[in-house]
Amino acid sequence: MTDESWGDLVERFVDGDVTPGHMFGCAGLRTGRRFFAIRWHEQLVVKLPPARLDGLVEAGDGRPFEPMEGRRMNGWLVLADRADPAELVEEARAYVTGLG
Repeated sequence: MTDESWGDLVERFVDGDVTPGHMFGCAGLRTGRRFFAIRWHEQLVVKLPPARLDGLVEAGDGRPFEPMEGRRMNGWLVLADRADPAELVEEARAYVTGLG
């Protein structure tokens, strides 16, 4: 994910409920205090329900997020290269909002 594409996502999603922030020293998007998307080493990582995450992994659209090798973060997915990841970022936002 380039700086430009991350900037486009931030511009698209930041509003009264969604704010930028930092998680693990990386740029991210959050609603309230809950993050739903981060830019990790030029990759987009989103938080999704387990069944959705598993389906995307099986389809080859991403892989589980391991910020340290062998230490998977439950519910987080590193997206495979996609032309427009906004749909999955919106799903992640809706999911995290529903957790509150």
